[in-house]
Amino acid sequence: MTTAKATRAAIYVRISQDREGAGLGVARQEADCRALCAQKGWDVVDVYPDNDVSAYSGAPRPKWQELMEDIHQGLVEAVVCWHVDRLTRTPRELEDVIDLADRRGLELATVSGEIDLATPTGRLIARMLGAAARHEAEHKAERQQRQRRQAAESGRVAGGGKRSFGYEDDRITIRESEAEHVREAARRTLAGESLASICRDWKGRGIVTVLGIPWKPSGMRRMLASARISGRREHTPRSSWEGTRPLLGEIVSDAVWPGIISHEDSDRLRALLSDPTRRKRHGNGRTYLLSGILRCGKPVEESGKACGWGMVGRPRSGVPRYVCPNTPGTDACGGTATNATRTDEHVRDMVLAAFDSPVFMKRLRESDEDGTELYEKVRADEEELEELASDFGARRISRKEWMVARAPIQERLELNRAKLAKVSSKAVLLGFVGSYDDMLARWERMNPSQQRAVISSAVRAVHVLPADPRKRWDPDRFVIDWIA
Repeated sequence: MTTAKATRAAIYVRISQDREGAGLGVARQEADCRALCAQKGWDVVDVYPDNDVSAYSGAPRPKWQELMEDIHQGLVEAVVCWHVDRLTRTPRELEDVIDLADRRGLELATVSGEIDLATPTGRLIARMLGAAARHEAEHKAERQQRQRRQAAESGRVAGGGKRSFGYEDDRITIRESEAEHVREAARRTLAGESLASICRDWKGRGIVTVLGIPWKPSGMRRMLASARISGRREHTPRSSWEGTRPLLGEIVSDAVWPGIISHEDSDRLRALLSDPTRRKRHGNGRTYLLSGILRCGKPVEESGKACGWGMVGRPRSGVPRYVCPNTPGTDACGGTATNATRTDEHVRDMVLAAFDSPVFMKRLRESDEDGTELYEKVRADEEELEELASDFGARRISRKEWMVARAPIQERLELNRAKLAKVSSKAVLLGFVGSYDDMLARWERMNPSQQRAVISSAVRAVHVLPADPRKRWDPDRFVIDWIA
């Protein structure tokens, strides 16, 4: 007499942060599923646990993927779980399971009740349970979103996670030893220095993150762009995430903790660090001071116009030079070069001489006044958004009214923040300009990133004309395109 071969069953268990499924942990789910397999006479070939992963979040579920692959290879003939919502909360994935039942005769058993995927009624029940689980998950996500926003609008401390750099473990008291470093990084960033340059300096000085590791530009950017360091609370709806949390959230209230830097400096930092062109301008801490600022001015034969390609630093026989790169596949002519050391000194002298002029000082003071006016507009719009949020929270206006009123304010706010970032690049020079000799002394104490920031604040580009073979050095080759 031949004994029938037992069904090869896989147990899938999952617990997400919501702790649903009667609060069952992975171990308890597995025990119940094993008992069900024993009752059915099925052999458990493997257990696939995805611990603390939500099926609804869209996060990868490694064991789920492994289970699907084993089913396709014919290693698993039945799947056992505690409830359908432990298996999946997306109708699309449930349809994949139903499709496998059709093609491979896959059986599905749940501790909470029998589901026969081989019959239309069983499939209907599975779909109804899956739809109900999805409905509950969406409502739960909406409730959590409202709770997070309400907490943000009240300015309360967000729970969980590690403390923020600059604050004690209570998330409220300022840790002055770190706060001074925050202010330093803010000043240097607003002065145009690259984040990579600041991180390198801090590494040399032994300044580390709250985890005790050296700072990286990405972490520095998040810290400086955070509204927290200005004593304000921001909120970012998960619906606006695209894979990762956006750099900037919406500032919704003043926080219960004090700020380390001013609201004005925070707004300038947030606008500056969210500028998509910033990485191109300051991305890699260049060895050559004017790389990319210099533009090839050699006329192109076909059009008669200047080449205009950005010149880069390349040594020749040990001598540093700027050249128009003869790179295949580009429009660079490769026909212009200049000595890097003498060019750096010449452009520096031209910029410092311009800074020493009464005309430049007048223009600089005017730009700072523009910044003050813009900041007042930004702050007024932020306060108006706070009042709108308060009205919506108190049910004085409907959600539709809140969204309609909020849209033009938010658009105006983003526009003024972008303008503020441009103004701040000039305003920070107020602490640099002075007499020529004073500026030259300060220049010599700066690192290349800081020096480049000074030049970039006043110079859009420097066009380098072809060299005169009769002259060893010709300062007239350099035509500066000043920022108005």
